[in-house]
Amino acid sequence: MDFKNDFASFDKKIWLNAASEGPLPLVAAQALTEAIVWKSRPYELTNEKFISIPKELKESIGQLIGVDSRDVILGNSASYGLHILANGLTWKLGDEIVVMQNDFPTDILPWLSLEKHGVKVRQVKPQGRVLTPDELLSNITKRTKLFCISHVHTFSGIAVDVAKFAQICKDNKIIFVLNLSQSVGTMPIDISQYSIDAVVTAGYKWLCGPYGTGFAWITPKLRDQLDFNQAYWITISSSEDLKNEGPLKLRELKTARKYDVFGTANFFNFVPFKAAIDYWLKIGLNTVEEHNQDLIDQFLEGLNKDRYTLISPKERIGRSNLVVISHEDKAKNEKIFQDLLSHDIYTAFWKGNIRIAPHVYNSPSDIQRVLTILNKVER
Repeated sequence: MDFKNDFASFDKKIWLNAASEGPLPLVAAQALTEAIVWKSRPYELTNEKFISIPKELKESIGQLIGVDSRDVILGNSASYGLHILANGLTWKLGDEIVVMQNDFPTDILPWLSLEKHGVKVRQVKPQGRVLTPDELLSNITKRTKLFCISHVHTFSGIAVDVAKFAQICKDNKIIFVLNLSQSVGTMPIDISQYSIDAVVTAGYKWLCGPYGTGFAWITPKLRDQLDFNQAYWITISSSEDLKNEGPLKLRELKTARKYDVFGTANFFNFVPFKAAIDYWLKIGLNTVEEHNQDLIDQFLEGLNKDRYTLISPKERIGRSNLVVISHEDKAKNEKIFQDLLSHDIYTAFWKGNIRIAPHVYNSPSDIQRVLTILNKVER
């Protein structure tokens, strides 16, 4: 299927970097235009819109990852949800947190700030490119309280074994936090299949929402353990509270709404974000995955194996939408990256390697253009 017409024209440029920033689908851009009209004519910003926008966005997110929409937390990034946990859980001296060394900083930094309170953050260096379940098992102790990792590793494109990680954490009463930023929007994901305690994600990568969007999901059981000083008037105050002229009283709120980012009726972000998510739901994530994996098959089959090393997985099992390669002479990679850029081909350059991330708006002809340039590079 051809999805290119669902997006604005790229003016013959090739965008192969959805892993960093996804383009807004036209349907989402149209929704944003409508939201701009509302703000331009504020009499159109009805109370119904203030209530319905976050509610309907949560419903779409619930469908996207297979969870109860009432447990969805609206955020502005993957970091938002991680900080709710880091700042909301009760930590004791000697508690341990396990993360993977060389994971994306988002998954590591929020926990490091807890070290000043006596929490130990163990950055485990994997033997390969990503941590395996056996390596996690050998690095946990009775003091391990939480494990956090990305579903898909940004720097290698490897998808980790979520099911085995989840089982290990469940068996050892460890909180399991999964970052979906490099997977949601590329494949079907049903969180209900696993014993996961919390997920976080950015919304502006593969989901192609506006920058400054994201969400989290935290099980009610884990939410009940949080002690987080956040009181947003829209979520806390009733209509009677707003009529009252006397001293305000804080009502305790136990639902996920308590942890929503402030300004949940964020028209310029959340209206197009919902439209983008609904776009993926309409196409179907199975269709998206098949389209993208076909492009990756084409790329891998056409790449000169004598000149390039594949960092990411070759076979579809365990493969993601991120393809990471290196020229046999790694020193040439940056020049190759710049050469692609000079031909209006946008990839990413991470850790000295080249990362290619195709999405539905890319076509076989895009992939062929990339291969033509890559395969011209001398040994």
